[in-house]
Amino acid sequence: METQTAWDTLIEASKYMFRGPTGREIALFLIILGITLAVISIPYVWGKVSRIREVERAFFQRGRSLGLTDEEIQLLWTYARKLPYDPQMIYENKTLFEKVVSRIVRENLVGVRLIPTIRAKLRFDTLPWFIPLTNTRDIDLYQTGKLDVDGVYVDAAVWDKTETELHIVVLGPLPRAVRVGESLKFHFIRENEGRYSFESVVKDKYTEGDRLVLVFEHTEHLHRVQLRESLRWKVNVPVEFAIAEDVTEEALKETMFMAGRIEDISTKGVRICTEDLIKPKEGHYVVMNFQLGGHRFENLVGQIVNVRVLQTQTCMGVRFLKISRQEEKIIDRYIMDEQRKLIKAYKVGETE
Repeated sequence: METQTAWDTLIEASKYMFRGPTGREIALFLIILGITLAVISIPYVWGKVSRIREVERAFFQRGRSLGLTDEEIQLLWTYARKLPYDPQMIYENKTLFEKVVSRIVRENLVGVRLIPTIRAKLRFDTLPWFIPLTNTRDIDLYQTGKLDVDGVYVDAAVWDKTETELHIVVLGPLPRAVRVGESLKFHFIRENEGRYSFESVVKDKYTEGDRLVLVFEHTEHLHRVQLRESLRWKVNVPVEFAIAEDVTEEALKETMFMAGRIEDISTKGVRICTEDLIKPKEGHYVVMNFQLGGHRFENLVGQIVNVRVLQTQTCMGVRFLKISRQEEKIIDRYIMDEQRKLIKAYKVGETE
């Protein structure tokens, strides 16, 4: 009898073990799961929303402090928030700003009308001479160069530009007629900085007087070749210098020091100008004494690589021959410090 009761109990238990959940049990489980997910996700979502609002509020505050209107800030915010960076970086970083402008030009032609004013307020309408160009919008008006038409290089210059177009006037005879829709290359040199070229499509063409003007699409694909091995920085540093035919002790003893000034400097050399009546020759040597960034350079030796005789002064390009690695670091650090100062002054409007 007991055996039969145990067997019945096992059978009854098996029925509960292998049956599916009831509708009530499923509903209860889903309710508990929903409550658990809500408890976990609501604070997370609220935190994300609060963070976005905080970033947006800071973005608008910064924009207003720079003189932008709410309409201009809203336009920038719409696109800047999609970048994988702090949105406020577009107020400082021209490369990121130009990425935003390119997207606005492609997607929001109505918003393009605001870009020139925004660019001027952020001081992105011109670039200091030492900052490389990032796209064709950065090219200065009247920049001269060469238009490549079937391998023939024709004189040309930037005539006008908008946020969507670059107008280049042709200054020489073309080997053939240029067609709308074809792609051409433009080459130019930015003084003291680099040699550039870009290729773009001719969108339109028109005449200005007797000159042909080609309208190109803007492009971010600029090819740049640095003109010098190291950055040459403009300065105005007094210098005592002497010129000798060679660097032997006898030759140096017979030299007389003169006064001049260093107009630019790099870790590889300097440009010295003087109002004294001298006739330096390429290949001759120069001994220099000057002070830069708190360091005194004594008897620094260089060789003349080029000479320019002007109406009131003579200038010489001098390549350093004997300079220590430590002195190169001093010059490099000086240039970097001056560059940072100039960028900061430029951004706050204290220099042009």
